[in-house]
Amino acid sequence: MSDLSYKLAELRPALRPVVESAAWVASFVIANAISQEPVYFLILLLVLGSDVLDTSDKSKGLFRDFIAGSITAILSMALNDQLGLAVGAVVAFMAVARLMQKHA
Repeated sequence: MSDLSYKLAELRPALRPVVESAAWVASFVIANAISQEPVYFLILLLVLGSDVLDTSDKSKGLFRDFIAGSITAILSMALNDQLGLAVGAVVAFMAVARLMQKHA
Protein backbone atom coordinates (compact mmCIF):
# COMPACT_ATOMS: atom_id res chain seq x y z
CA MET A 1 0.00 0.00 0.00
CA SER A 2 1.15 3.48 -0.65
CA ASP A 3 1.77 6.06 2.03
CA LEU A 4 -1.48 7.81 1.09
CA SER A 5 -3.45 4.59 1.55
CA TYR A 6 -2.05 4.16 5.05
CA LYS A 7 -2.95 7.72 5.96
CA LEU A 8 -6.48 7.29 4.62
CA ALA A 9 -6.86 4.03 6.53
CA GLU A 10 -5.85 5.83 9.73
CA LEU A 11 -8.27 8.72 9.11
CA ARG A 12 -11.28 6.60 8.16
CA PRO A 13 -12.45 5.80 11.73
CA ALA A 14 -12.28 9.48 12.67
CA LEU A 15 -13.99 10.76 9.52
CA ARG A 16 -16.89 8.31 9.39
CA PRO A 17 -18.91 9.81 12.29
CA VAL A 18 -18.41 13.31 10.90
CA VAL A 19 -19.59 12.25 7.45
CA GLU A 20 -22.59 10.36 8.88
CA SER A 21 -23.59 13.39 10.94
CA ALA A 22 -23.29 15.64 7.90
CA ALA A 23 -25.44 13.21 5.92
CA TRP A 24 -28.17 13.28 8.62
CA VAL A 25 -28.13 17.08 8.60
CA ALA A 26 -28.29 17.23 4.81
CA SER A 27 -31.13 14.71 4.61
CA PHE A 28 -33.09 16.58 7.29
CA VAL A 29 -32.69 19.90 5.48
CA ILE A 30 -33.64 18.35 2.14
CA ALA A 31 -36.64 16.55 3.65
CA ASN A 32 -37.74 19.79 5.28
CA ALA A 33 -37.33 21.73 2.04
CA ILE A 34 -39.46 19.31 0.01
CA SER A 35 -41.99 18.77 2.81
CA GLN A 36 -41.12 15.10 3.32
CA GLU A 37 -40.27 15.22 7.02
CA PRO A 38 -42.45 12.20 7.90
CA VAL A 39 -40.28 10.02 5.65
CA TYR A 40 -37.13 11.28 7.37
CA PHE A 41 -38.66 10.67 10.81
CA LEU A 42 -39.76 7.17 9.80
CA ILE A 43 -36.23 6.31 8.63
CA LEU A 44 -34.76 7.78 11.82
CA LEU A 45 -37.12 5.70 13.98
CA LEU A 46 -36.55 2.51 11.94
CA VAL A 47 -32.78 2.84 12.25
CA LEU A 48 -33.15 3.42 15.99
CA GLY A 49 -35.41 0.38 16.29
CA SER A 50 -32.89 -1.76 14.44
CA ASP A 51 -30.06 -0.62 16.70
CA VAL A 52 -32.11 -1.07 19.89
CA LEU A 53 -33.01 -4.64 18.93
CA ASP A 54 -29.39 -5.45 18.00
CA THR A 55 -28.05 -7.93 20.54
CA SER A 56 -24.36 -7.48 19.75
CA ASP A 57 -22.03 -5.63 22.09
CA LYS A 58 -21.31 -2.90 19.54
CA SER A 59 -22.60 0.55 20.43
CA LYS A 60 -21.65 2.46 17.28
CA GLY A 61 -25.17 2.39 15.91
CA LEU A 62 -26.68 3.71 19.12
CA PHE A 63 -24.11 6.48 19.31
CA ARG A 64 -24.94 7.39 15.71
CA ASP A 65 -28.64 7.43 16.63
CA PHE A 66 -27.93 9.72 19.58
CA ILE A 67 -26.04 12.15 17.34
CA ALA A 68 -28.73 12.02 14.64
CA GLY A 69 -31.53 12.56 17.17
CA SER A 70 -29.67 15.43 18.82
CA ILE A 71 -28.96 17.12 15.50
CA THR A 72 -32.58 16.65 14.46
CA ALA A 73 -33.81 18.21 17.70
CA ILE A 74 -31.41 21.16 17.42
CA LEU A 75 -32.27 21.84 13.77
CA SER A 76 -35.98 21.50 14.53
CA MET A 77 -35.67 23.99 17.35
CA ALA A 78 -33.94 26.42 14.99
CA LEU A 79 -36.67 25.89 12.37
CA ASN A 80 -39.49 26.03 14.95
CA ASP A 81 -40.67 22.51 14.08
CA GLN A 82 -42.36 20.93 17.10
CA LEU A 83 -42.74 17.44 15.59
CA GLY A 84 -39.08 17.33 14.60
CA LEU A 85 -38.07 18.47 18.07
CA ALA A 86 -40.16 15.74 19.68
CA VAL A 87 -38.94 12.96 17.38
CA GLY A 88 -35.32 14.04 17.67
CA ALA A 89 -35.50 14.24 21.45
CA VAL A 90 -37.16 10.82 21.73
CA VAL A 91 -34.57 9.21 19.45
CA ALA A 92 -31.67 10.80 21.36
CA PHE A 93 -33.17 9.81 24.73
CA MET A 94 -33.86 6.21 23.66
CA ALA A 95 -30.37 5.82 22.22
CA VAL A 96 -28.76 7.09 25.44
CA ALA A 97 -31.03 4.89 27.57
CA ARG A 98 -30.11 1.79 25.53
CA LEU A 99 -26.40 2.70 25.60
CA MET A 100 -26.53 2.97 29.38
CA GLN A 101 -28.37 -0.34 29.59
CA LYS A 102 -25.77 -2.08 27.41
CA HIS A 103 -22.85 -0.74 29.43
CA ALA A 104 -24.36 -1.40 32.85
